[in-house]
Amino acid sequence: MARDPLRVLLRLRGIALDEARRALADGVQAEAAAAARAAALAAEARQEIAAQTRPPATGQPETAAIPDAFAAWLGRMQSEQRAAQAAEAATAAATAAARGVVNQQRVAARALEAALARAEDARRAAAARDEQRALDEAARLCGAGDRPR
Repeated sequence: MARDPLRVLLRLRGIALDEARRALADGVQAEAAAAARAAALAAEARQEIAAQTRPPATGQPETAAIPDAFAAWLGRMQSEQRAAQAAEAATAAATAAARGVVNQQRVAARALEAALARAEDARRAAAARDEQRALDEAARLCGAGDRPR
């Protein structure tokens, strides 16, 4: 028996939907990791800035190297924070795109399921018509022999 092309296409749509869902899951995971990285860097920066703005403990001499080292660290930290924020934005955009693909695949699969259901209904209706024609023909033939002559 030949394969029904709609069923084959529905199977392929199911595979594409599964792949889209996996891509979305990967995107959500990457977005969460990027957000965690950005949050960790922000927390580290707040902590270090708070430590640098506290007055020195009694008896500790202030040195010129500390502000210079802090300034260098702060420059690196700001660069890392910008990169982390850019990565977070990029992963959020990729996740949104992946959500769109999942929705498109889902709509396509549902439309195909509906088309398949309509085709099945049409096949059943045709089979019922054929069966009724056969019954009518059988009844006609049986009735022709019962007539008085």
